[in-house]
Amino acid sequence: MHVLHLTWEYPPLVYGGIGRHVPALAAAQAAHGDRVTVVTQRPPGAPAHEVDSGVTVIRVDPDGPFPYRLPSLLSWVGDLDTRIGRAGCAVQGVDIVHAHDWVVGRAGAATASHHGVPLVATIHATEAGRHSGWLPDTVSRSVHLVEQWLADDADAVIVCSAAMADEVARAHGIPTSAIAVIPNGIDPEAGPTAGPIAAALRAGDPRITFVGRLEWEKGVFTAVAAMPAVLARHPQARLRMVGTGGQRDALRDAVGDAGLEASVDLLGHVDEQTLADVYASSDLVVVPSSYEPFGIVALEAARAGVPLVVGDTGGLAEFVTPSRGRRCRPNDPDDLAAQVLAALADPADTCRRRDAATSALAEYTWERIAARTQQVYARTRRGARPPRRLAAPPNPVL
Repeated sequence: MHVLHLTWEYPPLVYGGIGRHVPALAAAQAAHGDRVTVVTQRPPGAPAHEVDSGVTVIRVDPDGPFPYRLPSLLSWVGDLDTRIGRAGCAVQGVDIVHAHDWVVGRAGAATASHHGVPLVATIHATEAGRHSGWLPDTVSRSVHLVEQWLADDADAVIVCSAAMADEVARAHGIPTSAIAVIPNGIDPEAGPTAGPIAAALRAGDPRITFVGRLEWEKGVFTAVAAMPAVLARHPQARLRMVGTGGQRDALRDAVGDAGLEASVDLLGHVDEQTLADVYASSDLVVVPSSYEPFGIVALEAARAGVPLVVGDTGGLAEFVTPSRGRRCRPNDPDDLAAQVLAALADPADTCRRRDAATSALAEYTWERIAARTQQVYARTRRGARPPRRLAAPPNPVL
């Protein structure tokens, strides 16, 4: 089978979970014997065409760097969507098109139609979910509509958690029985091995780590706001925040306004080796999201053997059960601080939960995820498309 993945992020360009999910899934499919092609955007310095881990990667140039500011984001996405679609139509011998999220929604529909093959869509998140069930402005309503078109055009829909299946069903009117739940995965034995830890990463005791996009829904401001309570009990504590995003400058201001410059490090984007070193030097990983369809960072932390404190939401709560870590109420810095302090106060219990999370990774291997995805492909046939919806629903959507 020739599988064509369309995605707006793919290494070396990684914004979030999609940039980890797609390459791992594609490599597992190629290892299984499938022919796999990925069409994605091309960051500066990356080759336009390469074969990596048995996967053919085709990159198209975007119209400049990704604009974090609205509304220019929509025009940038529309242009990239068109370029990825054109490149996808030029690929020969495609058996199935697999589109990942709304950014490549129209490319997915056009490419599948051109080849006359089924369209499978993985909806990694929804616009309404990112905004607590609402579509607050014209941009959000536009994004929701493109999502709706992708959901309507798809012959099969995949999501990464039971919580996301319910969300997509409510947001886009798809019966949950028609949605396949396939979690994100991880290779339990893979990933860079931590090397000698740089002095900067050994600063602080305990060392608390956040990894993810710097956005409101990821709980970044909750993490910062929790630090004074943690510091009151552990004056040498250090919060290291890995990632970038639209709230980077606002987060830096929040750290300064709270007088936490000596206790919070904004590390920005780091390479895979540095990320391995960050995990290896961590006493806790916090993922205090208010919205999280899955939370692949939780799998990464479990693989690295680092205890978890996560937001009690979405797919995070499905992986981080009470036996595998601690959960806090979303958007509640006091509860986050309480859970961090409880984890630090009882090392034996925290280690038991950590070990249970690590052991659970056997259920999340990419080999298993690829096999379940193949089952979706095998039963999917190209069907008729419903009429285009031209207006977003009234608020609240969820």
